[in-house]
Amino acid sequence: MLRRLFRPWVLWSFRDGDVEISLLWRNWLPLLALPLLLVVESIFHARVWMTLLLAVSGITAIAAWWAWCMARHVRVRRELYQSSVQVGDLFEEQFTLINGFWLPVLWMEVSDHSNMPGYNVSTVRAASGRGSCRWTTTGECRLRGEYDMGPWEAITGDPFGMFTVVQRNPQVRTVLVYPPISRKLPFALPRGAAMGRALTSHRSWEPTVSVGSVRQYVPGDPRHHIHWRTSARYDELHTKEFDQETGGDIWLVLDLDRHVQVGQGERSTEEIGVIATASVAALLLNAGRAVGLIIYGPEYQTVMPARGQGHLFRLLRVLARVRSGESPPLNRVLEEIGRALPVGTTALVITPSMDPVWISALVRLQGRGVGAATLLLDAASFSSSWTRSEFSPQAKALRGMLADARVETEILHADTPLSLRPPTGQVRRWEFKVLSTGRAIPVSTPRGAQGW
Repeated sequence: MLRRLFRPWVLWSFRDGDVEISLLWRNWLPLLALPLLLVVESIFHARVWMTLLLAVSGITAIAAWWAWCMARHVRVRRELYQSSVQVGDLFEEQFTLINGFWLPVLWMEVSDHSNMPGYNVSTVRAASGRGSCRWTTTGECRLRGEYDMGPWEAITGDPFGMFTVVQRNPQVRTVLVYPPISRKLPFALPRGAAMGRALTSHRSWEPTVSVGSVRQYVPGDPRHHIHWRTSARYDELHTKEFDQETGGDIWLVLDLDRHVQVGQGERSTEEIGVIATASVAALLLNAGRAVGLIIYGPEYQTVMPARGQGHLFRLLRVLARVRSGESPPLNRVLEEIGRALPVGTTALVITPSMDPVWISALVRLQGRGVGAATLLLDAASFSSSWTRSEFSPQAKALRGMLADARVETEILHADTPLSLRPPTGQVRRWEFKVLSTGRAIPVSTPRGAQGW
């Protein structure tokens, strides 16, 4: 009851843009002492009581004026240098405490409510009169995901501890952390149902590696498509006709059913599955293949196949946000995607499920003309009770059954070394080089800052 009665009392509140600034009375001792001193002085009429009364009144007035001036003239600015990073990147923010008042800010506490793992910007700073204080917070991005930076508060007060000034900034900036990518995987990439060299009855308008036939030259045909040996034989120009390459697109099917996931954090089937998916996609795209993505988890997500580095970032944005959750079992997932995938494509299934019931669905997928390959995450090796470095008997048995079904299969152990390449894009920090003349020049700069 007393705590509720003597809790801080908001004396004054206003808004400066999006920032809500409040002046709170937090120390009720002067409010109780002043009436008491006034009563005692009126009874005893001693100089000491009058002196104490004036002193307490003066200190309270000075503290209130000091806090009011800080509420009007002291601000904290927060700058976010990037909105997307990758695991392993250096994440930086810059804070600036600006004091427009001629008296100093003896303390300013910054309290942050961001949810990025292992990153904390809460601190206490000070600034001289009409001065500023600038500092940078740095943290390494350890886990992929989408994180909220903010909301945050800046709290200060008078030197007597009577009043508190609170600046609440409700803005939240989102930072997307991409999963890391392996330079080289310890297994072969899927070859696909077709590598683009099989003959087909369809002709391509673009040149391919396969020439299907020749025909008489038509004005407008590119000259570099002329088949000179046939033209010399018939004494008239003939041009090449190219076979259209068969599909060969790779669909990555990531199983995020929470009932089959094992482990926690960085050492979990969920996290390693996402890293393996991103790495396979990056290597296939570097090889010029078209890659699509199907994710079954709390939400069904599909990214259509495409080529190029721009498509890689589309895939990484999706993979950065996904989480395991309630999902249909893998055999039902394969039945559903089997009716949608075109003939000639290949489905690479990435799963920690050791239940062989989904193998029959994968075989039926092959029967529809869709190539199949699997990447098994050895679930037992991600368990805290598993200490051996070899594959578990369940994973070996499942690979044997898949081999009997003529499905290419690889196993990924929890301790399999993944040589993760450096973060994609620019280094997110300032780096300088000192010339022989003594001049320092920046060789690496962060991306454009976003201010709060």
